[in-house]
Amino acid sequence: MEKDKKQTKVDLSQLSDLDFTPNWDEKYNAGEKQKIQFKPKHNERQREFKRKKKELPRRYDSPFANKFKITVNPDKLILDTLKKGIKKSGISYSLEEINSAVIDKKDRLQITIEHLKEQDTFFITTFDNSVFSAKPGAIKHIIEKGLKHVVDITETIGENPSGNFKNILKCPETGILLPPKSFHDFEAIIKTHLIENKIKLNYNNYIEKLIIVEDEITISEWKIKPLKKLIFATKEINGNKRSFNSIEGVQGYITSTETDQFIKTNKVIKIKGNNINKLEKELGDFVSQFLRNSYQWKKDLFFNVLINFKKSGFHIFKYGPKNYLFATGQKPKTIELAKISENCIKIIKYIQENHRVKIVNILSQSGEMKFEKSQILIELKWLVKEGYIKEFSDGTIFC
Repeated sequence: MEKDKKQTKVDLSQLSDLDFTPNWDEKYNAGEKQKIQFKPKHNERQREFKRKKKELPRRYDSPFANKFKITVNPDKLILDTLKKGIKKSGISYSLEEINSAVIDKKDRLQITIEHLKEQDTFFITTFDNSVFSAKPGAIKHIIEKGLKHVVDITETIGENPSGNFKNILKCPETGILLPPKSFHDFEAIIKTHLIENKIKLNYNNYIEKLIIVEDEITISEWKIKPLKKLIFATKEINGNKRSFNSIEGVQGYITSTETDQFIKTNKVIKIKGNNINKLEKELGDFVSQFLRNSYQWKKDLFFNVLINFKKSGFHIFKYGPKNYLFATGQKPKTIELAKISENCIKIIKYIQENHRVKIVNILSQSGEMKFEKSQILIELKWLVKEGYIKEFSDGTIFC
């Protein structure tokens, strides 16, 4: 008891943006207007839920709608930190408040995505853990974003373009001159150009945007410059390197590699809510749409949190005119007057006579009780931490 009386603050430093600190020294000064940290707004939320429900589409307009099962749970580390903070503070929080604290930030959510068909799988690129529903998408991502993780690229000087050219082409993005479509290595040169200059257009769309150059002087100047050539050498762990002259060769190499050197597979994907950008765009859009438009996962999350708190030894009880569920880390104790101090007895009798009171009201009785407000705060804190009385997040005390 003496040790607890010396602790005047509780600081939940592990999760600074979720404040479960009672802050006894500053929060409950006499005459200060009480600040309600969380307040259940059941009726208001019900009206909002019904309004949004009317606006929801009847089905998800996505090719993934019938392919995946999505489950949303609280992130384990966040939930453990919440429980630790609530136990440390001694305050009783409604399950609705706790649930909202988890839902409010995407990084507090653990999202599980499963294929509905047992034979289907996800493809994960090893260099950045991006997730794809099909292997070609993963290979394309490696070629566009992670080529340096697969091959070493060296630049060499090729031959001068020979022949009579009536026209050549110019890149609209970089202004670089390129050979005409009839050139023998045209496709390989263009695809290499797209990768090298990080141009976000597919081959066919890019070809349509190329600018035709017919100026003879420009063509003559282009012909006397040797073509640039890239060599792609694989990074083999066992030392057996292979070299390719084109992106197609590298792509074929990645496709034929059976190990998880470049692409891993898994039937289930688990990501945090703030890592949805790791999913391929269409899948990421589908998951984001699910989080926005489906309310069932929020209900499931509520019961998940409830069960987790019960298993962790929290006391769950109903309180208030609407019988909201509340959780506290302290087991309630029967008040035995012989085991508590005279000052504590005065405080408890005042609370029992007034049923539900604010801490500020108890502090206003310091004259009647004949001891200092600071001492009242110390005794209140001890009574809460021992489980003799309950404190709620709006500063209400009840026993």
